[in-house]
Amino acid sequence: MPLSVPSPLKLEVTPKLVSAAVDFFYLLERGYGRKASLDMVTSRWGLSKLERAALYRCVFDSKTSAERISKMLARPPEKLAIDGFNVLSTIQSALIGDSLLLAVDGFIRDLSASIRRVAVNQLLAVALNILLSTLSRLNVKEAIIIFDAQVSKSGEFARMARVLVARALGSGDVLVSSKADTSLATLSGDYVVATSDSLLVDRVRAVFDVGGFVCSALAADKIINFKEIIEEEVNQVAAHLAKGFRTHDA
Repeated sequence: MPLSVPSPLKLEVTPKLVSAAVDFFYLLERGYGRKASLDMVTSRWGLSKLERAALYRCVFDSKTSAERISKMLARPPEKLAIDGFNVLSTIQSALIGDSLLLAVDGFIRDLSASIRRVAVNQLLAVALNILLSTLSRLNVKEAIIIFDAQVSKSGEFARMARVLVARALGSGDVLVSSKADTSLATLSGDYVVATSDSLLVDRVRAVFDVGGFVCSALAADKIINFKEIIEEEVNQVAAHLAKGFRTHDA
């Protein structure tokens, strides 16, 4: 059976999108609610579903970003607890050719959740093999992968993954959980958690962005440095405002 690959999701970084991202950032910095701010910016700039997803996945206030960056490890430790579908979806996006974004909090994220449902298929199995091969090369000794039970056929996929983990790493397990985030948060006392999920990152002590690590090697040309783009625009806006105030004072 041929491998079925969906059409890639391509994000165009337009001046409109950058302006919307900066507005969203400033609202968050001022303490406005995340959803209300995103709704306001989406309406003001007429953002598409994909553009809105880019802001939601990649723009955060500076305090939140700093706290998350402080938890990030540059390389994986010997023991990892992996947010299965989160990580594999990012790697799958790289295989498809989707646009990937380096967010302001330092994580590399895909935009597929806004368009596609997570589905157990051949492409996801390819992503799993790439992940395990990478972990083996990085000398990860033990990995526990947690899959969300709400995804159809997650149990079947977990059984296959369990065999592959034992073969690639020698030690570890694959579990299916009805509350995957809670299971991973519980494991975070003994394991570094591999995920880019914002809410989960905020709950754990240390994180390794293994999906981003793989994508940097697999599809570096597809990664848009949203972090740098927004920082440059914010600095330009700040300089323009400062110049305006100096002129007014004079």
